[in-house]
Amino acid sequence: MDNPQVLTEMPVKSLADLPLPIAADQGQGFVDRIEGAPLPVVRVFGWFSRPILPVFALLTQSGQKRAPLASARIQREDVKAALGCDLFSGFRLDFLVQADDQPCALLMNDELQLQFSPTQQNYAQMAPHYGNLFTTDKVLGREAIYGYGPPVDVSDEFKQFARMASGRVLDFGCGNGDLLSFLLAEGCDGLGLELDEARIRAVLKPEVEGRVTFYAGGKPLPFADGEFDWIVSTEVIEHVHDIATYVPEFARLLKPGGRMLITTPDITSIPSSFPANCVPWHLLESTHINFFTPRSVEAMFASHFALEQLYCLASNRINGFFVPGSIGAVFQRKPG
Repeated sequence: MDNPQVLTEMPVKSLADLPLPIAADQGQGFVDRIEGAPLPVVRVFGWFSRPILPVFALLTQSGQKRAPLASARIQREDVKAALGCDLFSGFRLDFLVQADDQPCALLMNDELQLQFSPTQQNYAQMAPHYGNLFTTDKVLGREAIYGYGPPVDVSDEFKQFARMASGRVLDFGCGNGDLLSFLLAEGCDGLGLELDEARIRAVLKPEVEGRVTFYAGGKPLPFADGEFDWIVSTEVIEHVHDIATYVPEFARLLKPGGRMLITTPDITSIPSSFPANCVPWHLLESTHINFFTPRSVEAMFASHFALEQLYCLASNRINGFFVPGSIGAVFQRKPG
């Protein structure tokens, strides 16, 4: 089976024929389903009546025969009820593949079981965050999971939300300057404020050089009273110690009637995703120290700002359940 060309000569089953019966070593079972695309993992699910599974392998287009990265048994009450098999007669096999070496066929005990058609060879089209966890054999510490990286570009949805800003605008916590660059292109007189850290300076976009003030953090903020028409801050306030104490400073920097636009992760995503049996991955960001709900965002700004409108950004639907992503809010500075 080392030459995938022979597959074209064999009248074998395809993924369209699942579930596929299997038999080996006086045992019986089925391959029920195969999934995983667009991840770089082919996942094979099924059941087998004996404690020891047959030897499965995945044949790729280059002729490589890949053994499973992981092989685990799964509880199958339906099989136990029907056949009296062990409760954990189910199985899951994970095979790692590459975008340029797609799966070609599934083998069992070196015998061809089914082949993948060209339309089913769409694995490894996505490079997921934490993709190294598929292959590592190391016991990882907290710092390897709850990590952080350099500032990244702002999504288009957040940029469209920020388009309502106009005039002289401060981007508080401007990161690599991506949103600031967008606002400048939209005609705003934009400035950025960011911590003076090498990791941030290293990724700053050249088109905003000279428009960003780097500082050591803390208060007061290095701008004059009433200097700005708008302050925007996207996915920042969750990272700032004592963020509530900055609210009077934000008000000080705005002209009378000035506005502030913020976004921050919506921590109600945790109870919202409970029925879907998952936790939003962005909450693994280790530098998140403040966790907001829509109500707490409004309450924190209430001393100096009136809420004009709340927005729901970057939301998802997971296993049929709505899961909010980020809170968007626009505030107007109160008189005085």
